[in-house]
Amino acid sequence: MSDPTELSEDYLGQQAYQALRQALRDGGISPGRFYSEAEFAELLGVSRTPVREALKALERDGVVVAARRRGYRIREFTDAEVDEIAALREQIEVLVARKLATSHTSEDLARLREILKRQDEGNPDETMFALDEEFHLTAAELAGLPRTRKILEGLRSVMAAVTAGVDIPHGETMHRITEHHELLAGIEKGDPEEAVRLMREHVRASDKTFRDAIRAHAEAGPIIKPLNWKRASSPSA
Repeated sequence: MSDPTELSEDYLGQQAYQALRQALRDGGISPGRFYSEAEFAELLGVSRTPVREALKALERDGVVVAARRRGYRIREFTDAEVDEIAALREQIEVLVARKLATSHTSEDLARLREILKRQDEGNPDETMFALDEEFHLTAAELAGLPRTRKILEGLRSVMAAVTAGVDIPHGETMHRITEHHELLAGIEKGDPEEAVRLMREHVRASDKTFRDAIRAHAEAGPIIKPLNWKRASSPSA
């Protein structure tokens, strides 16, 4: 029989992991700055134990690095690593699109439509990065690919780290939302080849947008921000 205390610690660790990922997505954790376990624990309102577990998970994702007596910081990525991450993501997303196009229910489509509705509404309490992630991770879940979903979640953690502090132009965000609607329509048709084509185009357009934004951010110079992200009541993905 499982120890309730152990289950509680596992749950808090997962909650802390998702909360730190959200802080990454929302720009609350800045590149170039070190953060302590105690600082994160105070921010999240939990003990240092689940924070430590969450940081270990982010280390496994390849998102943060630890420095003795200094804490944790977002790691830097080479161009080759970014290329690899983009290629992996494309292959994984294509797998999801193909599977979901050939095996979905009306309830599955309704769940994805609800996420797109929130994207269209532009709820200020939900960032586009979080809603975009929710759409893609939910698609993998509905396709019956739990391991794929987990891998994709880790890749998206890295993407969040690569683009931390980077502003994405509003017009590009609107294009990605339109592509989500087109992708869902392709999935609903039950045509796997069309769904794969739409997903591949979407992922490549998203990758170009990120790279252009990163380049513009680098040209503007680094900006180190304080840890000012506020705790969310629940994770977005």
